[in-house]
Amino acid sequence: MSDQRFSFQSMRETARFAPAGGEGSWKRGLLFHFTIFGVAFAIACVYQGMRGVMRLGGMVASGGPYAIEHPAPAWAWIMPVAILFGMACFFINLFSSPPDEVNLMPLAWPGLFLSAGWNFLEFAFHPPGGGLAWGWLVCGVLFVLMGGLPLLLAFKPAREKIRSRLQNGEGLGPYARQWLLVAAGVYLAIVFFRSVAG
Repeated sequence: MSDQRFSFQSMRETARFAPAGGEGSWKRGLLFHFTIFGVAFAIACVYQGMRGVMRLGGMVASGGPYAIEHPAPAWAWIMPVAILFGMACFFINLFSSPPDEVNLMPLAWPGLFLSAGWNFLEFAFHPPGGGLAWGWLVCGVLFVLMGGLPLLLAFKPAREKIRSRLQNGEGLGPYARQWLLVAAGVYLAIVFFRSVAG
């Protein structure tokens, strides 16, 4: 009876992660890897857009009845679209991640806040009008803490998981593959942003 129960459980798990004759497994894997690329692409687009806005003083707008000192550049649409696209990829990743698969998605939070924190700190000491921008400095410190502390907390479990994979002879191929997707997402985001922003 226990063997039958075990077989039924195994069949249910197999049907869940590889339906339709195995087609679902590679589709699921493709979707999973696309979300890694997509979030990296989105974060890099937000990073580039944020720098462009901060060069204009940190606030832009368009339309309305009043004169606007810093009109929004034509590429301003990239930032909200990138945020929505990144959020969609993040949540899709939660449902497309195969069981026991290496997943770099938890690094999205540190990546977003550390990159934004870097922008705040850099422009705090070199704002468009000169001097020191205290508001950006405070935001920079807070963002670095919000991104850095989770990264430090994730370091030990990640190191243990890597050590376990090496001891079991599983290798680090999944890590390398996903890091290549992250690098490709960042590179293509830079190329895309520069082509649109001119």
